[in-house]
Amino acid sequence: MQLLKDFSKEYSLFIAIITYFIISYFEHTLVQTTVGNLIGFAVLFAVIMYAAMSVAHHAEMLAEKFGEPYGTLILTISAVVVEIVIIVIMMLHEHNPVLARDTIYAAIMLDINALLGIAAIIGG
Repeated sequence: MQLLKDFSKEYSLFIAIITYFIISYFEHTLVQTTVGNLIGFAVLFAVIMYAAMSVAHHAEMLAEKFGEPYGTLILTISAVVVEIVIIVIMMLHEHNPVLARDTIYAAIMLDINALLGIAAIIGG
């Protein structure tokens, strides 16, 4: 019974599952027009961001519970797992052998540029 109460608090999981079924059902209708594409993109983007923030929240709660150094490892591994899942989903939809390499390279470049930007702002 406690398990059902815990799952009932996971709104992001239920919203993601419901959105998956709705988008899957209306997929061909949405991609026929530009407005449909924009609506589909906006809905999927919002749901993915909501679910990702929920994952980050759970990882942060676990990190606080376990403390250092395990908390840092939990946060790092959860971020890496989310990125890997997104890359795998992209690779399953299209036959492109360099997609994973390019995606990882782009993520590394974004991280390096963000760190350099923060260092430049802090350092003067």
